[in-house]
Amino acid sequence: MRSTSSPGWWALVAAGEPFRLLFPLGLAIGITGVAMWPLYIWNLTSTYPGQFHARTMIEGFLTAFVVGFLGTALPRLLDVPRLSPWETLAFAAAVLGITVLQLRGDMLDGDVLFVVTVLGLLGALGLRALFFRRDVPPPGFVLVIAGLVSALVGACSQIVMQISPTLLPPWATVLGRLLLYQGYLVFPIMGIGAFLLPRFFGLPSRQNFPESLSLPEGWIPRAGFALLCGGIVMAGFVTEAAGEPRWGNALRATGIFVYFFREVPVHQAGFGGGSLALGLRLALLSIPLAYVLMALSPERTSSYLHLLFISGFSLLTLVVASRVILGHSGQTERLRESIRPVLVMVSLVVLAMLTRVSADFLPDVRMSHYAYAGVSWIVGVTIWALFILPGVREPDSP
Repeated sequence: MRSTSSPGWWALVAAGEPFRLLFPLGLAIGITGVAMWPLYIWNLTSTYPGQFHARTMIEGFLTAFVVGFLGTALPRLLDVPRLSPWETLAFAAAVLGITVLQLRGDMLDGDVLFVVTVLGLLGALGLRALFFRRDVPPPGFVLVIAGLVSALVGACSQIVMQISPTLLPPWATVLGRLLLYQGYLVFPIMGIGAFLLPRFFGLPSRQNFPESLSLPEGWIPRAGFALLCGGIVMAGFVTEAAGEPRWGNALRATGIFVYFFREVPVHQAGFGGGSLALGLRLALLSIPLAYVLMALSPERTSSYLHLLFISGFSLLTLVVASRVILGHSGQTERLRESIRPVLVMVSLVVLAMLTRVSADFLPDVRMSHYAYAGVSWIVGVTIWALFILPGVREPDSP
């Protein structure tokens, strides 16, 4: 029970912890986006989800968690002023607006608002870094910038395509879609992951450097390695857009595997670490595995993409969100424990992935499997929300 002298939920948000507002909002958007499929399949709605589902999950659900995480963590890392309550409210309103526009089928305006939102995030954090920082960010965060630039380039290409379908060459439209749906998330996962994820396994982070206004010794080589691996991943996107999906996916798998093998050496951590470490292992396995499978069977890309999105991106997002919530609500002692709601969430998200991927191999029951996969994901994240998400209302330990 919270002490009467402890700050309330909004006071915590206003103190510069936007995750406390944006994580719950993002989860609600995610449930809404996934629910499109069972509602359509069971004839409760008439609109085929298609691109609306994809845009809602990328520009709504995952963007809420990206903004919530970066808006909370980066000001602390740089020792700069935190986001104001008005900035947090503006980002929340923007993400909600994107979702409403996409659900209405207005993809053009939704994409435009998404571009404005990403530019706003870059501006808010970039100006703080330029004028107020007292420290340098971890070197892997050069990939976070690459991810946000990928989001802008990808969304702008989709805007141009909707306004004038023939203005861009086909390869540019394909590249833009890849950058929006994958590059926007893969690059930050690599950059943030190298700094944060070793903590899940009790390993030292190679991204930690002494506080300094100038670049400390060793920072540039580490950032250079991040850019090298990120460049391999980017070459994969360009190669696929040029009509070689097999080699494009192989390049992405290589860049991601090499970077994580060096920067997040999970193989050195054994098999302990509790529920969060288990979920993280599964997510880190799913991302390169999805690219390997798409390289081996490019004709099954639409199926294996859900290995990437469901047990890769969405599971990793929820695991990292769990750590943020527990770590900021005085529950750090639980980080390496077996947490039943997290185990249930991980199990049901993986079940959702297996159901969705297998659906395309079972044409007679394909649509019903789509619905069951959606329900499994929704039940899993709802259980997680009931037991983990309330921590956004609790203050950290003194």
